Amino acid sequence: MTSLVRLSLEPEFTRGHGALYDALAEGRIDDERLFSLLATDLAQSVDGPEARAWIAEHDLTGHAMLEKALAGLPAEESARVRDACARWSRMRFAVDATACPRPDAWCSPGREHVHNGACRCKGSSKTAPGWEYQFTAAVGHLRTAWASLADVARTVPATRTAQTIAQVKNVLRRLRAAGHGARTAPLLVFDAGYSAAALTDGLPGCPAHVLVRLAAGPVFYAQPVTWEGKDGRPPRRGAAVHCLEPADFAAAAGGSGPRGRKKPLPPNPEPDEELTLPDTPLYGTVRAGAWHDVHPLIHGDRGWFAGRENLPVLPGTLIHVTVERLPDGRDPHRAMRLWHAGPGHLSLDELWRAYLARFDIEHAFKLLKGTFGLTAAKVRTPEQADRWIRVLMAAHAQLLLARPLAADLRRPWERQPDPARPLAPGRVRRGFRNIRRDLGTPARVAKPARPGPGRPKGSSKGPAPRHLLPGEADMPRTVNKPLTREKVKT
Repeated sequence: MTSLVRLSLEPEFTRGHGALYDALAEGRIDDERLFSLLATDLAQSVDGPEARAWIAEHDLTGHAMLEKALAGLPAEESARVRDACARWSRMRFAVDATACPRPDAWCSPGREHVHNGACRCKGSSKTAPGWEYQFTAAVGHLRTAWASLADVARTVPATRTAQTIAQVKNVLRRLRAAGHGARTAPLLVFDAGYSAAALTDGLPGCPAHVLVRLAAGPVFYAQPVTWEGKDGRPPRRGAAVHCLEPADFAAAAGGSGPRGRKKPLPPNPEPDEELTLPDTPLYGTVRAGAWHDVHPLIHGDRGWFAGRENLPVLPGTLIHVTVERLPDGRDPHRAMRLWHAGPGHLSLDELWRAYLARFDIEHAFKLLKGTFGLTAAKVRTPEQADRWIRVLMAAHAQLLLARPLAADLRRPWERQPDPARPLAPGRVRRGFRNIRRDLGTPARVAKPARPGPGRPKGSSKGPAPRHLLPGEADMPRTVNKPLTREKVKT
């Protein structure tokens, strides 16, 4: 889909090309009903019959024996054990944002400098003027290209953390209203662009697990060790755990380490839990270590905690994961560090595999942008873009529902699909037209009409108002002067 005008030329669209623009400009969508339907009814559809058969083969927990063993324990402890053992029945949601770039839309309000990985700017600031949309999608236990989109919100950099926390709470509220997650808390997975401390502080008491990837550099501290007879003020922190590579510890001793540190950094303490998985198909030998009950170093002068007098202590689990190789054969250039906080501890094998499942939402972004035309609709206002994205979410939900019904219309050069895995979204979309003719449509038959008279002759609405980007109000601007003969370069 390259434009709204070309979309209106499809045979299923029996209206004029202006009807789609009018619908986006004046249409109404009940967000609560739409997101409740997507989160409660379609979130579990991402695991198809192939995934359920794979789960039944790998889920070796004796549930009857587990319930018998937990019969004599207190309710709080037994619920915590059930939640830790509910690996295959736990719902997993990935939260990530994607940019809708509009660099030349000077008349579109609400544009911000948003991160755009496809930007060809020099340096590390990959930003472009436009709008940013943050999605929440349910990801399955079997690694596929499918993700069930459950919620979306337009975010701005100034309030992104507060909007993310509100979006997560709305998803959890809809799941509880539908009866999902009553026995097992869902797992929310975030990328490295989110603040682990802010998300942990903003979701206190929520029945959900938070898993965030950490960038290099944060410092975590264990609980202080106290004993009787020690004079002086009791310690505030325990041993420090630095999220640095081994080469950074060696460089810190020579004064070239992080922030010009001259004294050598002490080595990290031994992890409380370790896991080794030899000979995995994609990553070779995987080693994971965890430090339990550690809390991050919080700065009270900036960010989410700015202006607070009493900074909270946020306990959680720091996970360090190293692999032997990457799926494409390259050597990994850095380790992966994860932060987990929730009602209880989860296994290391579940956590690091859950973060890898987060990449299924990237396939959904690729489908929305490259095939569905998320950025192809050149609308003016952000409200019109909001309605267009919700229409695409409904179309993506139709593909998810049609996955077991679509026939594989394979091209001669394409491979035979694996029967143990579902069809890719592109192949389901290829055969959707054969399914759609048997579904019908809730839309009414279009009434025949003639084009309107248009704008009266001689009338003009004037130029549309222009909206500056943040930070452009004080920038000097050149005035376009008429070109005279003396200024023409010959």
